[in-house]
Amino acid sequence: MTDFNSDDGIKRMLKEAYQPVAPSSEFKEQMRKRLAHEVHSAGGDMSPPVLARPKLVVPIISAIAAGLIGYGVWLSLNLVPNLIS
Repeated sequence: MTDFNSDDGIKRMLKEAYQPVAPSSEFKEQMRKRLAHEVHSAGGDMSPPVLARPKLVVPIISAIAAGLIGYGVWLSLNLVPNLIS
């Protein structure tokens, strides 16, 4: 009688039941082509995020801040005198 609680017995039964099968050459070739296609298509999308490039982000943030400050100065020079009078 086989002992089902033993790991060795289960391993032996699995080895007897399932024999390794070598994949066909057609299957290997299809998988190789698909893998090459997936690697090639994923390679173009590997650019770093925008915030990880400080040479690009710092000038943009500086320009936005300068624009907001300039708008605030313009607004205070043009809108406030009209509200007071």
